[in-house]
Amino acid sequence: MQKFVALLIIGLIIATGYTFVTYQYFFGGFTNLHNYSKTPAYVLNGSKVFTNGTVVLQIARVDGPDTYGGFIVLVQLISQNGSVVYQWNAEQLGSIPQSHIHNEYPLHPVKSDKFALIVPLGQNASVILQVPFKLQSGTYTLRAYDVNGQDSAYGISFSVTVQTQQ
Repeated sequence: MQKFVALLIIGLIIATGYTFVTYQYFFGGFTNLHNYSKTPAYVLNGSKVFTNGTVVLQIARVDGPDTYGGFIVLVQLISQNGSVVYQWNAEQLGSIPQSHIHNEYPLHPVKSDKFALIVPLGQNASVILQVPFKLQSGTYTLRAYDVNGQDSAYGISFSVTVQTQQ
């Protein structure tokens, strides 16, 4: 019986060690530990800016904790020279009507509460924003900021460069 328990403990130690080593090796953990469930990450590819002032923010949350949504508290429209043309703060993002949010997946929708735009993990949505004036034709950058003040995580920038459309 003692040999069986000793073999069981040795096997458990070997299995645990193998799991830990392979995980760290395949995810680059020996030089830099990664925890992709700690910080939300967003992709804005597919966003559009129109000269009439309409902005379609195409937002997808690709990383982060799955227990709660990511909170977007600031979206900036930046001109080609780097100046902020217009920005939507937490209060404005928190009061977007649900009719201006079009979710790709019906379960766990992107929604606004009174503090931020909430984006659940795995969701992809189009959010219609409005600039209160007409925009000049050209190239703009849309940048989003999470509640922790970050505009990038895991090498993913929460921004996209777009050309205006009519």
